[in-house]
Amino acid sequence: MNSQLLKKYLKADLFKELSLDTMSEEERVSFLEAFGNVVWQKTVISLLQELPDEKKQKLADFVSNHPDDASAVTAFLAADLPILEKILDEEIAGYKKELIQRFQG
Repeated sequence: MNSQLLKKYLKADLFKELSLDTMSEEERVSFLEAFGNVVWQKTVISLLQELPDEKKQKLADFVSNHPDDASAVTAFLAADLPILEKILDEEIAGYKKELIQRFQG
């Protein structure tokens, strides 16, 4: 995705784009949790495709030692993998684009 499209979709307000702005706060939280889970899964898959085997093993070891601590895993990834932010932005923008096209098309 080129940088202009990336910025466009990163800034997109899904609640407005998908006409979901009438959702209750509980529904919004649920939607955002589901969105975040999908983006996180896509990000992990992309990271695993990009990482050399030694870093994959380091990540696997860290996750096995911190299985229930998502914030520790995120901090580890951010500190050890400089590509995390780029991949995360791409996955967020890509998933927003996919949802917008699916619900508006």
